[in-house]
Amino acid sequence: MAERPRGFGMTAELQKKKAGKYDPELEKQAIEFITSTTGQPLPGGFHESLKDGIILCNLANALKPGSIKKINESKMAFKMMENISNFLTVCQSLGVNKIDIFQTVDLYEAQNIPLVIYF
Repeated sequence: MAERPRGFGMTAELQKKKAGKYDPELEKQAIEFITSTTGQPLPGGFHESLKDGIILCNLANALKPGSIKKINESKMAFKMMENISNFLTVCQSLGVNKIDIFQTVDLYEAQNIPLVIYF
């Protein structure tokens, strides 16, 4: 499968800006928080480990027990995105402002990983 083009002009500038916001130390802190809260290590990199939403659903259930009743184990794209969406819904129910929450595609398609990390 071909990769999505990274863009040029204004799109390229926005991509550079996003990449410039990436903070490896903050990513490390996020990984430590997720690991200590869920008891699950992240087996791959940040994006690879969270892309299917399973660990995020487990995190939501650790923070608010029983909040996600069905976690999709399927590797079908829409099921993985549903897991991420369910996690984001729980975050809102915990009082996180909608404007502060990343979009599902920010994580699933790795469009804005710094935003996911800062969240």
